[in-house]
Amino acid sequence: MLKQQAMQTVDSYINHFINIWEKSPTSFPVFNRAYSESDQLERENNFEQIQLKMKSLQSRSAIKKLKTSNPESKFFPVFRSFLQSIFDFEEAHLEIILSEQFRGVSKDFFYQSREFGPELSPENIYQGLRNVWIMNGLQLMMNLPVEITPSVFAYSMIYPYSDNLLDNPNITGKEKSEFSERFNRRLHGENISPINHTETQLFQLVGMFEEQYKRIDFPEVYESLYAIQKGQTDSLKLLKTGGLAESEIQRVCFEKGGASVLADGYLVAGKLTKHEQQALFGYGIYLQMIDDIQDMKEDADANTKTMCSSLKQNNLGEFVNRTIHFGRAALKEMKCFEAPNVDVFLNLMNRSIETMAIESVGLNNSVFLKEYLAEMERYSPLHFDFLRQKKSHSKSHRFALFQKYFGQAKPELFKV
Repeated sequence: MLKQQAMQTVDSYINHFINIWEKSPTSFPVFNRAYSESDQLERENNFEQIQLKMKSLQSRSAIKKLKTSNPESKFFPVFRSFLQSIFDFEEAHLEIILSEQFRGVSKDFFYQSREFGPELSPENIYQGLRNVWIMNGLQLMMNLPVEITPSVFAYSMIYPYSDNLLDNPNITGKEKSEFSERFNRRLHGENISPINHTETQLFQLVGMFEEQYKRIDFPEVYESLYAIQKGQTDSLKLLKTGGLAESEIQRVCFEKGGASVLADGYLVAGKLTKHEQQALFGYGIYLQMIDDIQDMKEDADANTKTMCSSLKQNNLGEFVNRTIHFGRAALKEMKCFEAPNVDVFLNLMNRSIETMAIESVGLNNSVFLKEYLAEMERYSPLHFDFLRQKKSHSKSHRFALFQKYFGQAKPELFKV
């Protein structure tokens, strides 16, 4: 009965946000700031200068000095300058991003993840760290200590293991379905033996949930995990080359994204109100939509169906516009959390996500109309050509910064 109620609740959230999506306009959004040609050139010069500073911190002599000093004292002033002089983050935003709490948990997660999964690449760890930051943000909004709890660690580590398996083109659909079934049984508390290393790691991570949240006392925590597992399993339908209606694709995408962040919330707090559940579900949908925009070309090439991967060029701009309007409406529901600085944090979240959306348009320039690219580029602190040039040298400049920081902390860990 409890499981049936949970699924009905998820369906009601999907319907709620489909209604918001349908009401969201396709008109070009109003952004806080446009950048002139000289503004963009100034920020690109700042970018190059900061990149040179980063490289200087990687020299042999600098690393020798860092071994006898605190690497954070060298890294974070440069990172602050990166956020402030290029992306114009406000002082109130920087106080959150660069707070001792957030800095400490990032480093804790890095070392814990290396100990737990030494086979994981830096990119894998960064993938998990992105989810840690989401959960840390929820801790902040719920007025909880910002820390790496067993569940924060375990849930963030599930992504590198399960996503990489499910996204691996060399693993058959049958094998993926069998894995999903076995993982689902372990999530439901069955004492099932793993058949490979990935399952061994994942089953240990489920044990960490059980350590922090006893199943009998926190049934909703596990219902949220079942929901995300169902969302991931249903998302395998998106790999089909045909036969899915647009409405079904939308429901699958909404379910996958919403269930993911809903589980974040339960694993952070153990209990949530109905308003908090719905708000987190909407936040997750928004993040999923941004991910789909970022990956639209790869998804189209791989015949993976998302809401935007099969759209015609003249409709893609309207889709991005609608996503941003939808996201602003969804984030307003997050005001149900009552931490003292929740408005500042929501403003930071919105600013960061919209920056990613604009950047994603620039990096996917081949699929958008020229007129739309020109209009969107006015709101980017960096020219789109410059972004693409930097992207070609690194999977992500955010990842490059992460790698440089932790590489300084212990350089040999990144010899991969």
